[in-house]
Amino acid sequence: MIIIVDTNIIISACLNRNSELFKLIDSYSIKIDFVISEYVMEEINNHKKRICQKSKVELHIFDNNLNFLLSSLNTLNYQELNKDIIINAKNLTDNIHKKDTIFIAFSLALDSLFWSGDIKLYKALKRKGFANIITTKEFKQIIKGL
Repeated sequence: MIIIVDTNIIISACLNRNSELFKLIDSYSIKIDFVISEYVMEEINNHKKRICQKSKVELHIFDNNLNFLLSSLNTLNYQELNKDIIINAKNLTDNIHKKDTIFIAFSLALDSLFWSGDIKLYKALKRKGFANIITTKEFKQIIKGL
């Protein structure tokens, strides 16, 4: 099983090694291929100082947690995606959040689920007929069967 992981899930997991999200990724990386885009790392590197300050988490702790999780994640290059898939993903994310286009494109390309904590995105994509987005609650239901 392949699951594309949204940046917000990775960031939340890196804030606390004892968090549910961290433990889910760590525990199930043997059975699930967790995939992130290179874009996730760009986004994290651009914002992690602000995120750590706001969350009152020391930068070295965040970095240690991120480095640990990276061993459980597969990173893909978004430049390898088919242009038709990107156009389809853009149509789905139009008027929602264009930064999420890359995640939807990977989900379409790999015929996989997209795990996000963004409820607004979740509801908007569901309304547009994109069924492959899941919440953490839904993810936990899926892994019960593994």
